[in-house]
Amino acid sequence: MSHHNKTADAVDIRVCKGDIDYEGIVRHINDGVVIIREDTIVFANNAFYEISQRKPEQVISTAFSNFISAADQERVTRYCTEQLFTEGISDRIEFVMPKAHGEAIIMMKVSVVECGGIPAILGALTDITERRKTRDELQKMKARLESILHSMNEVVVSMSPDGCQILAINPAAEALYGVPVRNFISRQSHILSFVHPDDLGNVRQFYDNLSEAEFDSMQYRIIGSNKKPRWVLDEGHVVYSSFGKIRRIDHVIRDITEEKKAIDALRQSEAKYKNFFESTSDMAFTLTAEGDFIDINDAGLKLLGFENKAEALASNVKDFYVDILERTGLLEEIYGKGLVEAKHVKFRNKAGDVIEVAITSRARMDDSGNFICHEGIVHNISKALEDQRNRVVRNTAGSMCHYLNTHLMTLSGSKDDLSQDIKELNALVEKLASGESSPEILKLMQSLVEDILFFNEGIGKAYEKISEVTTAFNKAFLYKEESYSTKTILDIFKAYGYEENDLN
Repeated sequence: MSHHNKTADAVDIRVCKGDIDYEGIVRHINDGVVIIREDTIVFANNAFYEISQRKPEQVISTAFSNFISAADQERVTRYCTEQLFTEGISDRIEFVMPKAHGEAIIMMKVSVVECGGIPAILGALTDITERRKTRDELQKMKARLESILHSMNEVVVSMSPDGCQILAINPAAEALYGVPVRNFISRQSHILSFVHPDDLGNVRQFYDNLSEAEFDSMQYRIIGSNKKPRWVLDEGHVVYSSFGKIRRIDHVIRDITEEKKAIDALRQSEAKYKNFFESTSDMAFTLTAEGDFIDINDAGLKLLGFENKAEALASNVKDFYVDILERTGLLEEIYGKGLVEAKHVKFRNKAGDVIEVAITSRARMDDSGNFICHEGIVHNISKALEDQRNRVVRNTAGSMCHYLNTHLMTLSGSKDDLSQDIKELNALVEKLASGESSPEILKLMQSLVEDILFFNEGIGKAYEKISEVTTAFNKAFLYKEESYSTKTILDIFKAYGYEENDLN
């Protein structure tokens, strides 16, 4: 026995002249040890001095209640009294001990000894402040974890290593499976009993293999109490004890029905888009903002004159614009508004042919909202524009015929009237030649000459109108190197009094 223990025993013998359980004192000597007789400390070891932060002269012969907080004094004093005279009382009690700097939580193990012929309390005191703090933190952590588990939409379930018994499960199971949580704990229900019959075999194998795989996941269908099938993602992992044995197997089961529907819809959409991309007669493309080809369909290869897709992917769309400024405006609209519809531009294919096209395109963004490329459709409108121009020519030709016919009718009418007037004038001339003369004949001849002059003037004006139209027509079509335009044709007729509505 150490010098310290011998000293303690010596004090004990001097103070308590009776039968004392010295072995009990030695057994607790590493704790704070006190002997309390009639609420007075008659013995204390060094460990007690350290716990109470008091010197021996401040402890021995002092009331034990001085080392107990005011809130706990009555309870502890009553407990010590009952311990002396009542059997079957717990041999442990906790209380708060005031200290120079704060408080300590004390757990005191109590036994009754005889000291000087009087029953006394032998207390072994342990400072459990840090232990209690740790326990309280663990309880708080447990409460937080339970709160999180209760608020989760995912089902969290702990199962025995063999998977037969459910040890714990959170309330989310009730929403997913449609039965009370207590049914799982009481073994009335098991999560495997809700698995779709067509998936049950694979799910059982997944559960059986978890102990070896340690972690795995699986998607499968379940049928809840409402009889509606739903898809879940089940992620299971093994939890080991400190001895390396499997303690339990935890599962997190998440309802992915809507997510799977969205993914399936996206796949169908992508398949439709891919089918459209490949089958459309228009050029379908995906381009970087710099103009490099990311993708192009067969119709696009044909339109621009590429030999194959590899050649296209090594090219830049800027090389095909007749006017590069048209592309600048197009990009500003695509990446400014996110979309451009039926924008007319001119391409020049690899053969040098100019193609008029209408571009519809949208910008694509990444998850951060940054533009990464644009995609769309190029529709060849060269033939449509040519057809439109041909319609304008036909309409213009019809209007021209109407215009010319008007003046031709004037010419025809004037010609008939002139012929009649000339016949009548010849008849009067013959009368004069035969010697017949009168003022009436001269007056009729003068009137006929005036009519002839009038009709002649009308014929001249009609001729001028027809001549002006033919001159303008020749100027528009015979001396232009570029193809005719609608505006040129309309301007011809507007110059001679026709409005645009008259020409349609």
